Amino acid sequence: GVAERLGDRVTRWATLNEPLCSGWIGHLEGRMAPGLTDLTAAVRASYHLLLGHGLATQALRAAAPGARIGLVTNHSTVAPASDRPEDLAAAARMDGHTNRWWLDPVYGRGFPTDMRELYGVELPEKPGDAELIAAPLDWHGLNYYFPVTVADDPEGPVPHAREVRLPDVPRSGMDWQIDAGGLEALLLRLTEDYGVRELYVTENGSAFPDAVGPDGAVHDPERTGYLEQHLAACARAVRKGVPLAGYYAWSLLDNFEWAYGYDKRFGLVHVDYATQQRTVKTSGRRYAEIIRAHREATAG
Repeated sequence: GVAERLGDRVTRWATLNEPLCSGWIGHLEGRMAPGLTDLTAAVRASYHLLLGHGLATQALRAAAPGARIGLVTNHSTVAPASDRPEDLAAAARMDGHTNRWWLDPVYGRGFPTDMRELYGVELPEKPGDAELIAAPLDWHGLNYYFPVTVADDPEGPVPHAREVRLPDVPRSGMDWQIDAGGLEALLLRLTEDYGVRELYVTENGSAFPDAVGPDGAVHDPERTGYLEQHLAACARAVRKGVPLAGYYAWSLLDNFEWAYGYDKRFGLVHVDYATQQRTVKTSGRRYAEIIRAHREATAG
């Protein structure tokens, strides 16, 4: 397999990236491939994604014994729209759907009982599966973009909670709420609740409608601010004891963004798709400054 061919040179491996997107967005919401809106298919897909992760971990360790193996999951902080008991319960369900369902089994807690009951779908469990899914990891990757605020919605699809659009909050070009505090909170949660010993922010970034200006530059103060705020959140988390080993901005280049095509630009470098000319944005230059300053501070 791949590890047998590359394991002597590649020392860090991720088994999956964002299984939530494959499981929920692809099989339940229908907004990504394979475009299904089938709860039973979604729950079973989620199970097999995590089982596949466990089997891949086992195969990687066999083929490359010195490899450091991790999993990359995407998460959001979840807040209730009010202090009504119904909204508090809705937030707990959304947290289970977005966060606990994907983390609890990986860290030995099994699939959450409350979510099993809510989904009402029998999992295709076999003896030994739970241990495979909970195989010890060397690191965990967190992809974070936005928080969510939810209200109870008994008529809505599982998890019967609808997202509430808060007024007067900053949003990215994806219409996602911007809240760097959510990144800090999730880093702390992974450390304190799940005992993660080595963490990476494997994706974090923002899309805005960038354009090359008359001066030939791409000025993107919103993305620069987003980057600075989220790096500051990482620094706060580290000061609180989070074992953060690295941060990866999404993305180096403007790129093809799934169903949005080339319309949404996440890059620190602007790409003219017609000519392929690349222009480092203001945010990219600022990121380089931060990296240089960090390197000098740690070297000193």
